[in-house]
Amino acid sequence: MSGRGKLALCALLATLLAACALLPLVSSPAWLLEAAVMAALVSGAGALMRRVPMARTVTVVLQAVLVVLMLTVVFAHSAAPLGLVPTPDVFERFGALLTSGGDDVTRYSIPAPPTEGIKLMLVGGVLVIGLAVDAIGVTFRGAAPAGLPLLALYAVASGISGSTGTAASWLWFLLAAAGYLLLLLAEGGDRLSRWGRVFAGPARPGRPPGPPSR
Repeated sequence: MSGRGKLALCALLATLLAACALLPLVSSPAWLLEAAVMAALVSGAGALMRRVPMARTVTVVLQAVLVVLMLTVVFAHSAAPLGLVPTPDVFERFGALLTSGGDDVTRYSIPAPPTEGIKLMLVGGVLVIGLAVDAIGVTFRGAAPAGLPLLALYAVASGISGSTGTAASWLWFLLAAAGYLLLLLAEGGDRLSRWGRVFAGPARPGRPPGPPSR
């Protein structure tokens, strides 16, 4: 696997580890599996597109389009032509689900049941954070600032759950921190490998150098 491929994998893992802080909010963890599959598809698509000579912003835009398509298929297929094409009706459906999800958050105590609105909020949030981490950390090669969306994800989850200072909150924090450190280490390894190629210079044709003949 190339250095950038490892970096993309670490960005995905960092996002999912930070997303674990959302698990106490809902009674069922199945939504995280859905989010993980979709986030992996977004990460894989980005890895493929980065192999093609195109502007980095185009890569990010195409990944964002993929996010919208997947959310349409999962949460608003009944309002979409062919169950796939996002139309104004699809975005109205998203708005209705987000509104009902906000109402469900205030109606139920933690852990709340995984209603469609709450699942859209959770899965959509993880996908947006994952896209941001992949774009900043991999496409634009800035692993350090990629920690900001990860921190935002953890802070929102910790604030909603109200478990700050408990043993469980320390577990979620350590998982998120481990994912971020893994991303930083992957970027450091990628930079070192590229420096090595620069210092080594181009290979010269012919026989490798040996001791001078007498």
